[in-house]
Amino acid sequence: MKMKKIFSLLMAVTLTASLAAGCKKQDGAESKKDGGVSAKGRYVEQEIDLPKEAGEAIGILDLEDGVTLYTRNEEGYYSYVLRNGTWTDPEEVSFMTDARERLGFSAEFVYSGEDGTVYAIAYPERDDIAYGQHIIKDAGDGSALDCTPASCLEADESGFTEMIVDLAVFEDGTMALADMGGLVKFYQDGKKIGELPKSLPYVASDHKPVMAVSGGRMAIFGEDRHSIDFYKLDNLEKTDSIDMKQELVEAMIVPGEEGIWYVVDKKGIRRITEQGSIVETIMDGTGALMSTDSAYLTNFLHYEGDEFYGLYGITKGAARLMHYRYDKDVKAVPDETLSIYGVSENQTISQAVYTFQSKHPDVRVDYHTAAGNEEIPLSETIRTLNAELLNGSGADILILDGLPIDSYIEKGILSDISKLGDRLSENGVLMDVIGNTASRDGKIYAVPARIGVPIIFGDEAKAEACKDPDTFHTYLEQNPGERLFGTTTHDLAGMTLLNSFYGDLMKEQGGFSEEKLKRFLDDWMKLCEIQNTRGIEAEMELPASAWERRNTEFSSGMGLKNDPVMIEEIDGLISSIVPYTIARDKKETPESLNQYYVPQVIAGINASSKQQELAEEFIECLFDEGVQKMDCSDGFPVLKSALAYQAEYVETPEAMNLSYSIGSQNPETGEEVQFGAAYPPKDEVNQLIRIIEGLSVPFMMDGMIRDTLLTEMENCYNGKQSTEETAKAICRKVDTYLSE
Repeated sequence: MKMKKIFSLLMAVTLTASLAAGCKKQDGAESKKDGGVSAKGRYVEQEIDLPKEAGEAIGILDLEDGVTLYTRNEEGYYSYVLRNGTWTDPEEVSFMTDARERLGFSAEFVYSGEDGTVYAIAYPERDDIAYGQHIIKDAGDGSALDCTPASCLEADESGFTEMIVDLAVFEDGTMALADMGGLVKFYQDGKKIGELPKSLPYVASDHKPVMAVSGGRMAIFGEDRHSIDFYKLDNLEKTDSIDMKQELVEAMIVPGEEGIWYVVDKKGIRRITEQGSIVETIMDGTGALMSTDSAYLTNFLHYEGDEFYGLYGITKGAARLMHYRYDKDVKAVPDETLSIYGVSENQTISQAVYTFQSKHPDVRVDYHTAAGNEEIPLSETIRTLNAELLNGSGADILILDGLPIDSYIEKGILSDISKLGDRLSENGVLMDVIGNTASRDGKIYAVPARIGVPIIFGDEAKAEACKDPDTFHTYLEQNPGERLFGTTTHDLAGMTLLNSFYGDLMKEQGGFSEEKLKRFLDDWMKLCEIQNTRGIEAEMELPASAWERRNTEFSSGMGLKNDPVMIEEIDGLISSIVPYTIARDKKETPESLNQYYVPQVIAGINASSKQQELAEEFIECLFDEGVQKMDCSDGFPVLKSALAYQAEYVETPEAMNLSYSIGSQNPETGEEVQFGAAYPPKDEVNQLIRIIEGLSVPFMMDGMIRDTLLTEMENCYNGKQSTEETAKAICRKVDTYLSE
């Protein structure tokens, strides 16, 4: 089966689930403990096993018979009804099977129209059909009827028809179609009868639930991504708009009882009224499947009473069906709380929270980060945290990415978790990674759940020049005017090289060698001139400094296939696609850069925590095989079985059907650069796994030191200070910080 799909290059898949406190009823039972009163009653999440023989789940609908599951396999399409917790025998969905066999359309998403009809959005499987969505339904005799408006099937010069992202059907059969450009158009009997003014944000995927209809009303996300707008169906008049006061990029609107709607996203389930007088969180998504990045909502239903069902697609896994109901006997607020703190939000942590919460439903997990308050600089956030920790307070678990780990070990802030390291070793982790990241005197104080992997390939002599500062200096002297990299900028080249040379530029007792740093800055400025970085940046109209927006430590250029040497930090299979495609085209093999690995999701336990054992249990959840197998684009797994799975995954249908079309313009030449890219083949992934298994040198940079380097190197590049003054300023500030 050949399938094309439209993807944003920076693909983000959001997942959702829930087990924490929510507000619903005030009359729940109460129990006394230690002289206090503990209120009871909250929504809980329970997984419902899908029929074992079902095949691939494509959707659930609330029909007259009950919650109905739609599936497909090689033979055809089938439906199952959930009755009293048990699935009925399958019934063939004849019109979907007919659509595949006769018309060449594969049904991917199912919808229940207000007219009582089941619809599906289907994609062509044959190359002789223009690519685009088709809307199908039962013709009345079990055969498929293609009811797509003719105007939606007109192919453009690229062979694509109009991209429909969502569908809703009114009681009279009128269809509302939302497209990728943000327009909602209305069709009756195949003829366009109207459209809304541009009301939706641009959608980067070819399927995105953005609207719902019920009781003569339509609810739709607003163009500002924060609001929900309501329209009458009879005259398409806008009646109300509710500001949800948060971005609704990965949310879904679900109709409930008359005048009541629900908004579901990774934060949980909220009940709203059309007039906006009530916005009530009935379930907090923390710790539920909906909050994890590996799960994305396919359908979410409000069922009779106050129950909900959510069908989730799972990245690198089978679909899962979750049931949400109010349990009056469960404590509204768990007795115990485990707190987790990190500088920025991380999806591997969210995955582990879900795994931990399923084992400890009576423990409240409080996961909070410093991200979100842009008015407070990161350096101030770290200073505040340091003061808190030194005073013996702070979260139970610290996610130490960007934090001064060595200082925390020296000051006794982190617990010795060597016994946890032994257990992880028995479970099969990469001990060179676990043992070398945050250890002292044979004791382990923190462990990384993921690692970034800097790779390098290209011209041999130039590649060697990128591995240490002496060879770099000699190369520039002996090869004046010779570029090392392809199209790049001062920040990409500068920070990538400085990070590559980081250990060589440091003094044994800590801090930078002013002499070595000054020579490096001279060589970097010379390279910027050779690489024409100022011309490139002027052409691209880049801001003065773009370093702060980078989320990796190594990236030598723009990947325009003109790289004599390419250095790239890959943090999962998805990020390996472009560099491995370029290396393959150049008939080159990526290698490790200085045996570096970049520890990520580094977890340690606050020595002041009263929850030491519970904290260790949570950290073990970070190394759960299910968590480790997920590709959250925050690093490769460090569990050997999950790492080996990467080579198996690239041969699955899901992986083999995923491809990118890369397009960009070279700012120097104006040349259009286009190429297709897909996951590396199994042999290349196995070669990458061998690289990862041999890594032993952690690259970690304190966030405060990184900020100092960014600021001072930017001043140097912009001519505000000489290389000598820059080296002095960096050394002075870093030495002062390290002595604090």
